[in-house]
Amino acid sequence: MERSTEKITDDIFVLKAKSKNGVLTSTVFFKYIPVVKFDTSDNAERRIAAVSLVEQGICSRETAGSICKFHRNSVSKFMAIKSHFGIKALLADNRGLKKPLKYNNDIQQTILCILETHPEWKDYQIANQAAIELGTEICRSAVARIRTSLASNNNKEQLFAIETMHDLIDIAKTIDEENNDNEQLELNFEADPEFKQKKDEFSKDASPRSPVKSEQDLIKRLQLGERCPIAGSFMHHLFLQEINYSNLMSCFSDIAGNTYQAADILKTLFFKIANDIKSIEGLKLINSSSLGALIGKSRSPDKDILREQLKNLAMSNLSGVLIDKFARVLLEQHRIDPEVFFIDGHFLPYYGLHVIAKGYYTVRRLAMKGNELYAISDLQGRPLFFITESNEIDFRPIISQAADKLIELGITRPILTFDRGGYGIQFFSELIGKADFVTWAKYITDKQLNAIDDDSFIHCIASGKKRYLVSDQQRTVSESIQTAKKDGRTKPIQLKLRLVVLQNIKTGKRIGIYTNNNIKSVGDIAYYMLSRWGDSENLYKELMAKFNINYHPGYDIDELQDQPFVDNPDIKLMKEAIKILKHEIEKLTEQEQNIVNRLEKRKDKRLDARLLKINKQLEEKNNDKNNFEQKLNTVPEKISILELLQGKKMSRCDLEKKKLYDFMQFMALHSYERLKEIFKEHYSDQRDIVKFHHIPQWEFQYIPHLFLI
Repeated sequence: MERSTEKITDDIFVLKAKSKNGVLTSTVFFKYIPVVKFDTSDNAERRIAAVSLVEQGICSRETAGSICKFHRNSVSKFMAIKSHFGIKALLADNRGLKKPLKYNNDIQQTILCILETHPEWKDYQIANQAAIELGTEICRSAVARIRTSLASNNNKEQLFAIETMHDLIDIAKTIDEENNDNEQLELNFEADPEFKQKKDEFSKDASPRSPVKSEQDLIKRLQLGERCPIAGSFMHHLFLQEINYSNLMSCFSDIAGNTYQAADILKTLFFKIANDIKSIEGLKLINSSSLGALIGKSRSPDKDILREQLKNLAMSNLSGVLIDKFARVLLEQHRIDPEVFFIDGHFLPYYGLHVIAKGYYTVRRLAMKGNELYAISDLQGRPLFFITESNEIDFRPIISQAADKLIELGITRPILTFDRGGYGIQFFSELIGKADFVTWAKYITDKQLNAIDDDSFIHCIASGKKRYLVSDQQRTVSESIQTAKKDGRTKPIQLKLRLVVLQNIKTGKRIGIYTNNNIKSVGDIAYYMLSRWGDSENLYKELMAKFNINYHPGYDIDELQDQPFVDNPDIKLMKEAIKILKHEIEKLTEQEQNIVNRLEKRKDKRLDARLLKINKQLEEKNNDKNNFEQKLNTVPEKISILELLQGKKMSRCDLEKKKLYDFMQFMALHSYERLKEIFKEHYSDQRDIVKFHHIPQWEFQYIPHLFLI
C-alpha cells in the first residue's frame, strides 16, 4: 500500500493512501484532526469534499479546489448547485457539449436549411451535402447535435432551453425572487353547460364557515383561486370518515392538557406521507398552518413535539391492536378480497445503534443489520395487515402466524400463497390443519417434470404476455432422513400433495406448484401462483415509489444521551498519519546521510542545494509528527456518540415506532386506492389515474360545496 503526506497550509495536512486494488484516497486534516476523506478517482466524492471544506470554513474555494483537483470557479459553481438544488444535483454529471460550438451561425444555418429540405436524410448525407455547398469538411456528429437541438426547440412542452447547470441556477434564483402565492387559477366553467349550471346553483349558497382561523383563511384563499398545495389532501378525509378514524384511535387514551392527542399525531404522519414528505425532518418544508388545517388544528406539531409524542405512543405498545382493528374494518367494508392471500417479505436496512440480527439485503448484495416487513395482501395486491420482525426469525413461523391472524379475523380456512422460502414438509403437515397453501415445488427435477404425459396438459392459462399449458396430479412428497434426524425424528414425514405443472407454450419449460387444496380448479391454483409474481411483489414497488418504506422514524439527538462511549475514530487516522510521517522521515534521513557521505569525498554545489532542501523537508516532517503526537495525547480514546455524530441526526431502529409509521403508510395506500375508485369513471385511460396519484401536491379551485381539479 503506497502512502504519502502533503502540507497544504500551516493548518491543513493531506494524507494520501493507495490500497492494494489501486484506489487512491485522500484524508484532509485540519489542525491535525481529520475532517474530510474522499476517493480521488470519484468525481462525486471530490465535489462533496470540496463543498464540505468550504462550508465548514476550513479553507477558501481556491485551496479546496487545489486539494480536490478543481478550479476555484468550479467549486463556486458546486456550492451554488448544492444551495439551489440539493446534494442530488451536485452528484449529477452534466458535462459535455450541448451544441456544435465549432461552427459559426452561417454554417449552422446552412445545415438547418438542408435538414428542413431533406428531413429524411441521414446525418452523414446531410454532412456530405453541407461540405459540398460550403467547401469545407463537416462532421456527422455536429449534424446530429443540430438535429437534436432542432427537435428540442420544436417540442411545444419545452418552454425554454437549458444548456448548462449555470442556466438552471439563474432560473432558480429568479423563481426564488418571485412571489407566486397570489397567482390566480382560472377554470373555464362557461365552456361546459353542466359546469356552468352547477356554478350558478352553488353560487346562491352561503360560503362555508369555520371557527378555526387557519381553516377560514384557507377557505378565503380557495375562494380567491390562490394556489394551495395541500388543498387536494382534504379528499383523503373521505377515506378517514369511511373507516371511522376516531373509533380506530380509541385504543389510545386522551391525555388532559395535551394540545395534540394520539389521533392528531398519527393523522399528522398520515398527511405527511400523503403529501410525499419523506421524513419527520421534512415537516419544516410545509406550512404548519396549512398542515394543521388537515388535522383540525390551528397548526401542525413540529418535529420535536412529533418525535416526543411518537415515543410516548410507542411505549403504549398498541400497534398490534391498531393493525387488527384496521384489518377488521377493511374486511367488513369489503375492501379486501378474501379468496386468497399472498405473504411476502421486504428487507428493511438499518443504520442505527442497537445490536440486531443481520439479513441479506438484495439491493446492495451483502448481509447487514435490518428487520423484515411481511405484508399479507389480497389478489389485487391490497394489503390487509403486516408483520414486522427481526431477521433471526424464519419465514415459516411468520406464515403460520399470518394464518392464525386470518382465522382470528373471520377467514375460516384461508388460502396462503408464498414463495420457496416457506417450503418444508414438516411445516406443510402443521399448516394443513388450519389453512391451505400454494407454493413452488422444490426438489423435483426437470427430468421428472418432463416425464409427465403431454396429453395430461388439457388446460390453458395466460399471465401477461405468457401462455401456459396446465396439468395436475397427486404426488407423495417426503423429507430427507437427514432433515428428520436433525429435528429429532427417526422416520421422515410423508405427505400427499397436489402437483400443478405449468408448461410455457413458447419455450416448453415446465415448473411445478405444490398445494393441499383439492377444491379449487387447476386454473385457479396456477393463477394464484403466477399472480404472486405480479400484484404481490409489486406492492413493495408501489410502496417504494409512492412513499419511503425503508424510512425509520428514528430518534432525536437528545434521546441518545444514554448511549455508551465508543472508540474515537480519529485516533486510527491520526496514528496512520504518524506512521507514514515516520516512514517518510526515515527515507529523508537516509537520503541526507547519503549526500553527506558523498560531500565528504568531494564538494558539489548541487549536492549542497539538495541537502539544504532535504533538511528543510525533514524539519517540516518532524514538526508535523510532533504536532500529531501532541494532538494525539489530547484526544480521548473513548468519546460520546453525541460527539461522534457532531450534531447530525442518526436514524435508530425501534420496532414499535416503525410499526406505527408503517401502519400510516399502509393506511395512506388504501386511501389512494379509494380515490382511484372515485376517479376511474372520469378517465378513458386508467393509466392516467396512476399518474394523477403520483403527484404529491394537488391544486384545487374552490366553488361552494364543489371541488374540481
